[in-house]
Amino acid sequence: MSPLWLTLLVVLPVLDSAFRAVLLVAARRSPGRPAGEARRRVLVLVPARGEGEAVTPTLRSVRAASGSAEVRVVLLLDGDDPAAAAAAAALGVEVACKRPPGPSKAAVLAWAAERLGAKLDDADVALVLDVGSQLGPGFFDRLLWPPHADGVQAVLVGGGGGPGAGAALSERVAQRHEDRGREALGWSVRLRGTGFALRPPLLRAVAGRLKTQIEDTEMSLLLVAGGARLCLGPADAVVHDVKPERVRDAARQRARWLVGQIALPLRQPGALLGVLVRRPLEGLAFVAEIGGRPLSLTVPLRLLVAGAVVAAVRGRPGVETLAAAVVGVSAVLDVATHALAGGFRLGSAVGLVVSWLRAVWLVPAALKGWLRGRDSGAGTGTGA
Repeated sequence: MSPLWLTLLVVLPVLDSAFRAVLLVAARRSPGRPAGEARRRVLVLVPARGEGEAVTPTLRSVRAASGSAEVRVVLLLDGDDPAAAAAAAALGVEVACKRPPGPSKAAVLAWAAERLGAKLDDADVALVLDVGSQLGPGFFDRLLWPPHADGVQAVLVGGGGGPGAGAALSERVAQRHEDRGREALGWSVRLRGTGFALRPPLLRAVAGRLKTQIEDTEMSLLLVAGGARLCLGPADAVVHDVKPERVRDAARQRARWLVGQIALPLRQPGALLGVLVRRPLEGLAFVAEIGGRPLSLTVPLRLLVAGAVVAAVRGRPGVETLAAAVVGVSAVLDVATHALAGGFRLGSAVGLVVSWLRAVWLVPAALKGWLRGRDSGAGTGTGA
């Protein structure tokens, strides 16, 4: 039997790599960001589960960044958390508690969209911010919305050591190159889980339809399928987001992502089909992205497949060797893109790969619900 069948295992990762190359080129040819305007009435939603006093820096940063905007903040507690509630009260932040808690951050957002309907109606925009994220100075005055945008994803500035540095680099490449490329092509960018803002009617409409644990990707899919336009925020309106520095903490976060990534096409087939029908090329890119990530797993897999095919045919020229070369080159190009982006550290990259491998073993635990990012005691979780 021909070893060519092995390449079927990596068709989507290779296709995703090809689309990523197109986005990189498009980003370099982008004409620049159109003028926009700030939204004055903002409702900030901060989901939290068992965070304790760790909510304080996030809530304080929102207060400090309000500027000329009218900002209202609601801490969304997924279950009772007296320490977090007390910290919010000390800052004059409203608290809404979902009981019983669980099973996911998506469930909390759906509950909030229904419970806070009047507050959403009074706002021009709703911003979702995770505990651990902090807004940069003057954030709300600088978050200018491009014309016709239905939602804006703020630029994230990641921090942290170990695998956290690798995750921050990956996120930076995704926003600076992939998302900028999407905008240049007239596509929607991806929501990133924290620092994204939507028009309130859209948030209310989409929150109740969430069915997976990767609410950011799922929201992106549902909104694009419905014809919404998601844009990237200006470079000076940043959200500082600390990434887990320990492998076990990063693995917990990524286990939840893996579960959601597998569930998304199973739970939202209609949305995927809708994107493919409405915008075929953008839809195909979305499908390839779902099946081609995370790179920390698909890059080694592609290299293994390429090596196995070459070994099976003993390097003889032919269709098999050519296919293996395409697969191998796609993996090498993805690594090179990150290595040349600036800030690449081999140790951090290896730590990120290890965290993804460990995440595979944590998938059963993630199936149970909201798996916290950190496990070192009450009030130290990442929340999502």
